[in-house]
Amino acid sequence: MDVGATKMAMEQIQKYLGREVLVEYATSDPEAATDPGPWLTIGAMRGKEWGAEWQTTDATTDDSPNLTQENLVTYKTSDISFDGLATKDTTKNVDALEEYVNAPAENGSPTGYPNIWLRITVPRGDNQLRTYTGTALLTSFRNNAPHDDVASWTLEGNSFAYTIDTATAS
Repeated sequence: MDVGATKMAMEQIQKYLGREVLVEYATSDPEAATDPGPWLTIGAMRGKEWGAEWQTTDATTDDSPNLTQENLVTYKTSDISFDGLATKDTTKNVDALEEYVNAPAENGSPTGYPNIWLRITVPRGDNQLRTYTGTALLTSFRNNAPHDDVASWTLEGNSFAYTIDTATAS
């Protein structure tokens, strides 16, 4: 067995597991915070999905070339969907998120709506981290408690207006 080839193959594996993705939120603007860390980690998570999609409108006419549909871009949408397992450990911040979605004004929302600041951090090669940071509107928090399976939760939102930054991990 060629040890050098095996080492080279192992160095080329640049994949990562979803559990290496960190999701944090803040209910007030982290830039305006006076305390050192307004970001709270969402724990007990399993599924983490986010991203952007461009919406289009059909601009096809009877003289569109080669009978090809033509589209014009209208807006970009960015959605989030997270899920995890229910836990009795309140330090996972899941209970606080559920309360924020159900009664935002009573739980510190400056607008009265369930808007949050969201930060998602994923690993990249060469000791780099890619961070998606922005605001999102939380649209649903659902609990699932089946008779004979683990209890779980789902959090969804949209209008995730984010910036992407890649930096060296400290």
